[in-house]
Amino acid sequence: MLIPFDRNTGTVRSAIKVLIGLCRPPDTLRSGDASIDLRTRQKEHNRKQRELAEERDCAWEIPAMLITERNGINFQITGRADLLTEDGDTVIEVKTAQPMPLSPATHHLLQVLFYANALGAKNAAMVYTDPDSKESLEFPVDPGGKEMIDLWEGFIEDVSLFVKNEWKRHVKLNGALENLSFPFDSIRPGQEEIVNSVRKAGSEGEELLLQAPTGTGKTAAVLAGAIPPVVTNWRILFFLTAKNTQKKILAETMTRFIDQGFHLRTIILSSRENSCPMDIERCNPELCPYAEEFGPRIKQSCIIEKLTENVLIKPGDIMRESIKAEVCPFELALYLSQRCDLIACDYNYVFDPGIRLKRFFDDDGTASRCVLLIDEAANLPERVRGIWSPEIKTRWMETTWKYARGNRRLQKLLRPWRKLLQAYADRPWPHRDSEIRLPDEVDLPGINSRRWQKILGGDLNAPREAGLLCRAIYGFSRVSERLDERFHLIARKDGDDTLIQWYCTDPSTFIAEEHSRCSSVTGFSATLEPMDHFAAELGLGKTDALTAKAVGWPFPGENLTVWVDTGINTRWRYRDEQTKLIIEKLQGARAKTPGTWMAFFPSFSWMEKIALAAEDSELELIAQKREMTEQDRTEFVELINSGDHLILAVAGGLFAEGIDLSIPDLRGCFIAGPSLPSISLRQKLLQERYNETGRDGFLHAFAIPGINRVIQAAGRLIRNSEQKADLILLGGRFIRNPYFSHLPDHWFPLRVIRYRRVSLKHRKR
Repeated sequence: MLIPFDRNTGTVRSAIKVLIGLCRPPDTLRSGDASIDLRTRQKEHNRKQRELAEERDCAWEIPAMLITERNGINFQITGRADLLTEDGDTVIEVKTAQPMPLSPATHHLLQVLFYANALGAKNAAMVYTDPDSKESLEFPVDPGGKEMIDLWEGFIEDVSLFVKNEWKRHVKLNGALENLSFPFDSIRPGQEEIVNSVRKAGSEGEELLLQAPTGTGKTAAVLAGAIPPVVTNWRILFFLTAKNTQKKILAETMTRFIDQGFHLRTIILSSRENSCPMDIERCNPELCPYAEEFGPRIKQSCIIEKLTENVLIKPGDIMRESIKAEVCPFELALYLSQRCDLIACDYNYVFDPGIRLKRFFDDDGTASRCVLLIDEAANLPERVRGIWSPEIKTRWMETTWKYARGNRRLQKLLRPWRKLLQAYADRPWPHRDSEIRLPDEVDLPGINSRRWQKILGGDLNAPREAGLLCRAIYGFSRVSERLDERFHLIARKDGDDTLIQWYCTDPSTFIAEEHSRCSSVTGFSATLEPMDHFAAELGLGKTDALTAKAVGWPFPGENLTVWVDTGINTRWRYRDEQTKLIIEKLQGARAKTPGTWMAFFPSFSWMEKIALAAEDSELELIAQKREMTEQDRTEFVELINSGDHLILAVAGGLFAEGIDLSIPDLRGCFIAGPSLPSISLRQKLLQERYNETGRDGFLHAFAIPGINRVIQAAGRLIRNSEQKADLILLGGRFIRNPYFSHLPDHWFPLRVIRYRRVSLKHRKR
């Protein structure tokens, strides 16, 4: 449960805002303070607070505590009142709003009633203020009136019954822990190590970095280890993943736990876009019928009670019931998540400050009750780097500029940014490289995020590009508040487009800020070697509470035979002349050992050259495409799983990791070269950052990411103890450092193909 609860004394200790958010959904999702950015809200709130304090002789930010009891549940509720008159007679609560409401919102009334009751004030007032016009509207509130007494008493009654029911449910869950067993009939080698390590981290509030090879069964083992301490300590478990396939695996695993009689309430969150039942391009509450009367419709429809009858709540369940109740499925899922024990969602809901789950992570008290399980943790730093590397595209600007014809206010807003972009949008691109670092003397236009929101963000007719531009400006504003040596301003050519970007070379601090507030964190993946590299990337190890654990390969060593073909030169300048030889290698493998073979390449361009050249040969193949819709991906996976194909794909891409393939006749795979990231200005800036912090820049910016892509791709091969396959590494660089020393132990002995066969059994670390 989200709120802190002492089961020994039956006491809830919570901030008033958390309690209200738990049991009172907002009356409407339409305009209000949510449409105003946080910084603007705080600035206007403070201005009005000071003004009223001077006018009415008030003290401000008054600590308040209310101790009460209902239905056997004790409450210790805390908060800070905005204003209290010197005589203690009147409490005033200030809120920003635009437009002004016709009456106070229910959740605002509950706040001011709490302050009045806690501070013994006979009178109260709700004051709404507009951050643009500075106009305000005041609503008097009578805490002793029957309507207000009924509202407060009804709220306390609802919260107490909710806590009481949750208490009963958790008593049953605790009892069921005695019979909780592993969700599968047998436990694989390595899984018991994972279970014990994750359980220890959760019990002791530690950080755990866990590496286990593909095929170990990490998801089941991590959940089996994480669940007991979460239930015992009444925590909330977050399973963070970027892949829908992993959400599917989690759902299948939790179904097994549920079938055992262990009813850990689980919800799977989908994105806002995938949750919308309306056929509209952009989410706009002002036009959406599912946004109006949100709170009343939830109460009238009893939708929460219906959905929580299921232990596992899936997006399809939420969509179906939301349409019946005519409420927004996405916002309903977020509200419902507060009543769940396990929440499966994307990384962004924790690590993106623009869309993170504020109910859980805005308040330190609630964040400290959260346990994070980070799936494919090796991918998280790059995701967070993207969040903190906002970019503005010329195409977005020009489309918005055309739309702004005749609108002087919008043109004035756009003009300085358009001028900056045009300075680097010459055609043809005048620079030798596709990316350039902008001079330090380049001054970015000032950013008034409220002005952007007011002029452009609320424009219901603006094109999609305008929304993307507005979001990018917010990203630039966010970076401007944290600007330091980690950020570099660059211009980049992207096809026919030009863009300006703040590029973040080190996102580890932003990751650490979020997970350091949580109860415990476990990052797990098949590729986390070397551990010290990924611990630093993930902002772990700032204290002594980090444990790094590497689980060995769970299958017989003879199941995987690894070859290194040194007769292929995979360096960039030799790739064209190696094409024919690679095709011959692929043909030979298919002829000698019929069945499915996969071949992974470090880039689309090289893979496409191989596919094009194969058209003049007898080699039949299927290849990954650069742009694939969800339907394209599904059909491609079905084709792969049908068997008897040669599959070309990109190492580090969609089909090299994250998708669960079940190929019936997989014989082996080729991996061309160590799959180093392409040389670019951004990679060079990363290299510089590592060098500046005392680390080997090439190793950390190129070699480690490259060899990890190779390991991820090779993970497609062996998924159970019966499978046997060959892994052929193309290129002599695999037997030279730094690559050789970072190959997994279970790949040895290597069989090296030269003029004669050589076996490499050992290596120096």
